[in-house]
Amino acid sequence: MNCRVCNSPLVEFFSLGEMPLVNSFLKNEKEFLDEPKYDLSVGFCPQCYLVQLINTVSPEQLFKNYIYFSSVSQSFLEHCKQTADYLSKRFNLGPESLVLEIASNDGAQLQYFQKLGIQVLGVDPAENIAKIANEREIKTIPEFFNYNFAKELKEKQNIQADLVFGANVLAHVPAIVDFVKGVKEILKTSGTAIFEFPYIKGLMENKFDIIYHEHVFYYSLIALINLFKLVDLEIYDVEMTPMQGGSLRIFVSYQNNFPISQNVKSLVNQEIKEGFNKFETYQKIKENVINLKNDLINLLKNLKTKEKKIVAYGAPAKGNILLNYFGINNNYLDFIVDKSKEKQGLYTPGTHLLVYPPEKILQEKPDYLLILAWNIADEIMEQLKEYHNNGGKFIIPIPRVKII
Repeated sequence: MNCRVCNSPLVEFFSLGEMPLVNSFLKNEKEFLDEPKYDLSVGFCPQCYLVQLINTVSPEQLFKNYIYFSSVSQSFLEHCKQTADYLSKRFNLGPESLVLEIASNDGAQLQYFQKLGIQVLGVDPAENIAKIANEREIKTIPEFFNYNFAKELKEKQNIQADLVFGANVLAHVPAIVDFVKGVKEILKTSGTAIFEFPYIKGLMENKFDIIYHEHVFYYSLIALINLFKLVDLEIYDVEMTPMQGGSLRIFVSYQNNFPISQNVKSLVNQEIKEGFNKFETYQKIKENVINLKNDLINLLKNLKTKEKKIVAYGAPAKGNILLNYFGINNNYLDFIVDKSKEKQGLYTPGTHLLVYPPEKILQEKPDYLLILAWNIADEIMEQLKEYHNNGGKFIIPIPRVKII
């Protein structure tokens, strides 16, 4: 397989083997037999430094009917509000401005721009989710964003955005060069495109569960600079955010519109120093993850021999990767719960655990809760204070196994 950006041969450094689609929950036991699984191997491009999946599943299969709703997490909503407040001030956005969000989901982010009196437009391929956003009066077009779509919006509807925004989308698009061409097309020449996504450094910190079929790319800043340069756009600023266990937020514009910030120069230097441009750096990931797996499995086995009741909290995509790759199923877990009503009553991909509502925790009073949505562990532990006060304990599996 060749790099999707520069066409150089990729070098594989880690494989999770055959994995189910982590957001494809199953309705009944009959579906267990025919559950499809796909290769999940990751490679490095020695030419442009881009880390990416070797093989991909078509976006239509992954995103046309989607089960993840942004508005489920309170901490994510708070982040969205802060983001809208900050960006509207930084870019002096007002009633004449247009914010276009790519992969806008149920409008969780756009609602806060709209409340500030700014015009908004969402683009999201999941028809079921776009419908909900439109019902909430957040105008959303149910389509995949690409160059042709952007060109059509610009030429036929005279739409260009002052701010293009995308949270957790840049990693999801196999035809990434076409995508960034589309971003340039829809962006006003004076505008800025902002993208947030899990930072590749997470892979070096055991956050391997961001690897799943929807995430085609795992970005370093040096790889992104090379990508945007191909379409004559440039990254002029970068920030870290705590979302998804550590995300980058990049600011992209037409070339020479803004001075390149010290943040960009510093992070580039840091990445070179840490070897993000070298294959050997990525080779270490596999050994680290195997050590983590052993630590967690040994803990669960030990607790089970003591006849402790263990329940998994959350069935997010990352959690389903961890369960499948580590082989954690009903041998280790008594049951699993998730706040999302869309997942309740369904079975988890690959491990086939029936998902219950969180109320079952207070009924069953397990000894331990394995928090699979570890990136929002603080939010979850706050919600379950009563459980903890009554002697229940939390296991946080990533980046290191920890009991609270």
